[in-house]
Amino acid sequence: MDSFATFQTVYKGRKKKTIEYFAIKSVEKSQKSRVLQEVRTLHSLDHPNVLKFFAWYETSAHLWLVLEYCVGGDLLTLLRQDSRLPEESIHDFARDLVNALQFLHSKGVIYCDLKPSNILLDENGRLKLCDFGLARRLPDISKNSVQQLPQSKRGTPCYMAPELFQEGGVQSFASDLWALGCVMYECYAGRPPFVSNSFTQLVNSILSDPTPCLQGNPSKEFQDLVSRLLVKDPAKRVQWSDLCQHPFWRAKIKLLHLPSQPAFTSSLHLLQQNSNNHEASENNASHGSPIIGKRSGNSEDPYLRTDRSGRKHENQVVHRKAMSQLKDVEPSENIAGSKGINTRNTPSSKNGTHLKETPSQRNCGVNLVRLSKIVKTNLQRETEGGNYRQQLSKAQTADADLTIENNDLELDFGERTEADSNDDDDTAESSSCSDVSAGVENTGSSKADKNSGIQYAKVEPLKSENTNKMMGGDTQLAKEDQEKSRPGLVRMEVAATPPGVGLPRRTQRAPSHADHKKFNLSSPVQGTTDPPKTSLLLSQALWHPSDLAVRPIMVYKRTERLADPGFEPRILPFDPINTSDMLKLCNEELETFSSKLLASISGNTSLNEKLNTLKYLETLCTNVEGANILINSPLMHMLVKMLRTSKPPALRIQVIYTMGLLIRHATLIEEELASSGIMTVLSEGLRDKQDKVRRCSMATLGELLFYIATQSEVSPRSACGSDSAAKEARPTSAWQVPSTLVGQVTSILRKGEDDIAQHYALKTIENISSQGGDWAARFTNQAVLENLCYIFKASAKQESVRLTAGSCLVRLLRFSNTFVPFVLDKLSLKDMAMGLTKGNLREQQVNINLIILCLMGSSPGSISKQLVPLYEEKALVSTLSSMLEQSTELLRGKSAICAAFLCKANRRWLGSICNSKLLAIIERLIKEKDAYAKQCIDALIQTIAESVPNVLESIDHEMQGVATMKRPNTAGLTHNSSQSGRSQNKYNLLLFTMMLQVFESPVFREKVINSHVLKQLSGFLNSFHASFLQGQEDFLSILLRIFEVVGQQSSVLLGFPELFLKEVLPSLAILYRKHTSADIRFLCLKTFFDILAVYLDDESSTARQGAGKHSASAGQEDLKNIAKQQFLPYYSKMMDDDDPIPMYAQKLLVMLLDIKCIKIEDILHLKLISHFFDFLRNDFSTVNLHNVRLCHFLASAPEVKTSSLSQLEISGRVGALLEFVHGREMEDFLEPSLSLCKSLLMRCSKERQEVQDDVINDIGEFINITGVLFELCCRDEPSVAELAAQCVLLLVRVHRECAALVLTSKMPLLKIALEFSCRSQGSRAALKVQKLLLLTVSVVCKECRADALLCPKETLGKVVPDISAVASIVSQLKSSTSQMVLDAATEAGSDLDALLGGRSG
Repeated sequence: MDSFATFQTVYKGRKKKTIEYFAIKSVEKSQKSRVLQEVRTLHSLDHPNVLKFFAWYETSAHLWLVLEYCVGGDLLTLLRQDSRLPEESIHDFARDLVNALQFLHSKGVIYCDLKPSNILLDENGRLKLCDFGLARRLPDISKNSVQQLPQSKRGTPCYMAPELFQEGGVQSFASDLWALGCVMYECYAGRPPFVSNSFTQLVNSILSDPTPCLQGNPSKEFQDLVSRLLVKDPAKRVQWSDLCQHPFWRAKIKLLHLPSQPAFTSSLHLLQQNSNNHEASENNASHGSPIIGKRSGNSEDPYLRTDRSGRKHENQVVHRKAMSQLKDVEPSENIAGSKGINTRNTPSSKNGTHLKETPSQRNCGVNLVRLSKIVKTNLQRETEGGNYRQQLSKAQTADADLTIENNDLELDFGERTEADSNDDDDTAESSSCSDVSAGVENTGSSKADKNSGIQYAKVEPLKSENTNKMMGGDTQLAKEDQEKSRPGLVRMEVAATPPGVGLPRRTQRAPSHADHKKFNLSSPVQGTTDPPKTSLLLSQALWHPSDLAVRPIMVYKRTERLADPGFEPRILPFDPINTSDMLKLCNEELETFSSKLLASISGNTSLNEKLNTLKYLETLCTNVEGANILINSPLMHMLVKMLRTSKPPALRIQVIYTMGLLIRHATLIEEELASSGIMTVLSEGLRDKQDKVRRCSMATLGELLFYIATQSEVSPRSACGSDSAAKEARPTSAWQVPSTLVGQVTSILRKGEDDIAQHYALKTIENISSQGGDWAARFTNQAVLENLCYIFKASAKQESVRLTAGSCLVRLLRFSNTFVPFVLDKLSLKDMAMGLTKGNLREQQVNINLIILCLMGSSPGSISKQLVPLYEEKALVSTLSSMLEQSTELLRGKSAICAAFLCKANRRWLGSICNSKLLAIIERLIKEKDAYAKQCIDALIQTIAESVPNVLESIDHEMQGVATMKRPNTAGLTHNSSQSGRSQNKYNLLLFTMMLQVFESPVFREKVINSHVLKQLSGFLNSFHASFLQGQEDFLSILLRIFEVVGQQSSVLLGFPELFLKEVLPSLAILYRKHTSADIRFLCLKTFFDILAVYLDDESSTARQGAGKHSASAGQEDLKNIAKQQFLPYYSKMMDDDDPIPMYAQKLLVMLLDIKCIKIEDILHLKLISHFFDFLRNDFSTVNLHNVRLCHFLASAPEVKTSSLSQLEISGRVGALLEFVHGREMEDFLEPSLSLCKSLLMRCSKERQEVQDDVINDIGEFINITGVLFELCCRDEPSVAELAAQCVLLLVRVHRECAALVLTSKMPLLKIALEFSCRSQGSRAALKVQKLLLLTVSVVCKECRADALLCPKETLGKVVPDISAVASIVSQLKSSTSQMVLDAATEAGSDLDALLGGRSG
């Protein structure tokens, strides 16, 4: 997956008042430079095969692009679905790509990122190029070096041309054409031509392996085109003129005018020169000469420290000797000059398992191991956010290769230099100084943001990547599947994470009892002694990596606008070389060069010559390997001596600056430097009269102190990772930092000190306090905190200075929360809350962290009183809601954590939060992509969920107190004991309403509902029906709505059957009887019905599945008791109640009859039979299904006498009902209505056989619906057709006039019904209908033959043709394979023959 894709979301949008659809791409502001690059490129392009750009706009946290909407998705998805494409499709697709690329090249644009995921398909199958974030213009490539171009060293390796991996290679027409060949190859083969899980193997294959042959039977033209596109030498790769004329295209492509590529031409010469040099190096190597770029001697990393036993590694001894003589130096295989990744050590494997270079890995002069480390470090910096002191771990160093799990992965191949990283965001000029600008932030500059180099210390592995433009930098958290548990490292491992957060979260320890006590996280739930889940979630999500981000302290010349660091090569007494060339020198050459360098600085040269040499030395200091060599050589001791003895301020400044650069970039400083007096001379520099000297001294001393702080015996990143362990950390014996020096640094924070020096002191404290433990404690005292509070509040200070002071406050209070009351006396919580709505993102982060720290320390006492102003800030909740919805992922998470602590601090905040729109926002964000934000939201959800039992308990106590005129003070800090009962009821009603909102939310409901909460709610019901209080209707209404929500959760009801069947349902029934409010009665009955319906459905399902008799009978017994004791006795009252209560009562009665929980005898006792049939006498527009089903139960029950039904004279109305539902197409009513007709007809049929006089007198009314019944016989629903046929058969049997009617006027309908059944392909249902219709024919014939008056001869003669048609169908059915149809057809045929023969005779 493209790493950029994790920072963007694409929505489908529609233009208002139109049906035009667009793709709306939302991108986080951290990617602003890339988005602007895409906008600049797309804005000037208009081509059918290039995605159209319409507009873009900016909001507080995102950039939005309005683009063309392509319904076909991308080519990558298509390839994943189809695996391979036919050559015919590839031809059409490739032609679109060629047209698009040639158009771009004609406009001077290099696409640079051609791959299937960047190719979209529209509704017509036309391909369109999208995502121009890496695209470059030829003029930009020509007039800038490759390293100066933003995003110039990014790409997807599987589609990158070989020359792009080589030094001097640039993007060109040829590199785009190589990518075209890769895409065409992948479309045919299903994978790119060169793939591997190993980065070095992949690059080696691209550089040296031949292109794999295409399998299958591709055409010769296709093979030739792909092979010419995939030529490794860009000079020999197919050109546009040949490509457009290639025979693969059936119609030649028009060649456009293309601009020149001067940068590409120069690159070809450089590549050729490098190739020649490489060949010469290989020849020299074969004769024993040292190879440029490969050092002789031990290949192990020499930069090791003593282990815990005090023993030194063998290669370290060799290294020390080499450093003392500046020879036998072997640089580690590190990332030279990597951007922002300035690390302290690279532990070697005990077994020497460094990744070695094979000859193939140094193909074409490309150092694959080094390139892999660059890529891996950059990826780690993006995904983990390492700090600038962080080095690859031991395991990572041993395996420098990068594993590629996704062919679509975009990587960064660029090395980071000081100029690129400028690891601070300080760019604004200080208003207090005219000669030197203060280091301040410019958060408005996207370039400064991008290159700020702020690295975030890792807190935990996360499931998805995110970025937050905080503190002027970019952050990207690691994917969970990329995180590996890190083993404990030796004490030289440098990290800026605090104690306790170095472990990956998946193995992170649970907070100890001390942790909970320290952070006031202990809030045990009643009935349990274990820490609640909320405390663990909050402690894990409390801090983001950016909260402890460390940034370089060292001053930058462009920051303070000092003189240009450029040197004059002509004045140097030796030939200058760059860092990479210095690292390639053999030992003898390096010794000679170093001697000249030392002589130029310390010899009897002029001041200008010394300054010029020191400026040249600057260029060598910004490389990690170079800095490691120089700082551990006599050079550093000599610089310390020069600083002690030199008087000219310009020289002192330059010396200090050079020392600072070396310390800032070095990953190892030998302990011998501690005895050189470096801390003494730097501390003296803090007292210098020159402002610039003091500033440089503070910055350099800050870098040194931070280095020393990272050398603790117990590293914060060690496996223990606990606060207690880190608190015992002390500096190593060689580096002793006296308290006077710490006091000297903190004294710079006092009022009146130089702003720039003060800023460097703040950054020093900020970095060191990130280490926690003893180091944070040394800087934590009331004087320091008071000065920090003053600076943070000082509006006259530069913004970056203020925010750095705020960051220091957060870090110091985090490890010493006992000082929170002191800070609260100096700062205003109201101002902190207001700071959330104004200022930049970093200021918001500082303010919300301070608020969280204050809330964490809240408890009854002085601290809680100091929080009162925060409780009075009414806009705080709406501010948090706005941040949670609209801000960056980091601030969304922080706002969720802040809301969680507000809920824990005071339940009045809980009511405000749940009554705001915050709950709805949480529901929308439950699928949050960013892992940190999601973790924080989960913690907030759990906090609110766990607070519900306590809130319900307090409401219960207070309601009881109000009822007895006792009002206990349990409302919290702001509760007034003199509050009236009415006010207290109003407040409790607010909380109860909040509870309803929590229960209604599907996100919260599953976490809230448990046995304890259900028992509390049941207790409320019991209280209400036991002693109902006037004026509490609102409480009862909300309670019933809560139960209404719970009643819809079948899993909850089935999990607690005893509670609901024996406590809740009886209470609901009692409340229904006692209450006078129609709304309350309705809620009672509806909730009663919803809950009981779940158990009835479960009982019915259990019976159908044949569950155990014991459990089924036990459950049914409980339901019977409920029905007979709580429902049936009050059914009459329910039927007379207001609508829709009667409907619910009828529905429940039917359900109870369905599963036989009640019997017809139970209903007969109610003496409501006539009432049940009353609906038939009314307008059918208000009929409901339960009326019809209930009447069917009664009509089919033998316990109901036929005479009782006959007296009701309902046959005609039942027939009218059937006509009504059939005419209105009320499908749900057809089967119940037919069943009711059938039950009445069956009564007449049986009674006719037994007691001739006891029949339904008006059964003949059904003759009017004969036509409807025949029509229903033709329905597709088998059950409806069968019921209709049964009714027809019963009707002609019980009513002779109906038989005559069928014979004389309904034979055409009978014929149609028979034909329809014959077309139903012999299904069993159709066969039953055929049988019933054939039996109807037989009955009609027999009845008419038995009584000649029913069908006179004259009448019969008129319908002979219809009878003959029916007879013909019957004759066909005599050949049926179904025995029952065959028998019925034979009988019907005989009866028809007899009828026709008798009449003719």
